[in-house]
Amino acid sequence: MYQVDLHLKNETTVSAVYNLKESIRLARRSKERAICFIVGYGSTGGTHKIRTAVLEELEQLYASHQIKGYILGSEMDIFNVKYQNLKGKEYIDKEAMKRKNPGEVIVIL
Repeated sequence: MYQVDLHLKNETTVSAVYNLKESIRLARRSKERAICFIVGYGSTGGTHKIRTAVLEELEQLYASHQIKGYILGSEMDIFNVKYQNLKGKEYIDKEAMKRKNPGEVIVIL
């Protein structure tokens, strides 16, 4: 699974959203099925702004049918309703399931 870090030091929300869109475009071109975006979990350093902007953008992409779905790392549990309803969850690798990192967002293309 392709992995992209969007919460680099001194990253702005505008550049993070731009990198999100570009990464999705490049992943489609290379026929990837899922991408793991590292957005931070928002406790320190202003990463909550990046996380919020990325989640808003992903919601718009989902609503316009440009992605099949997305899920936070902390929601990756077989008993979670959002995980159970996620289309394409078979493309998520087993390591991401084990990590359950709250600073990650998995996007299904």
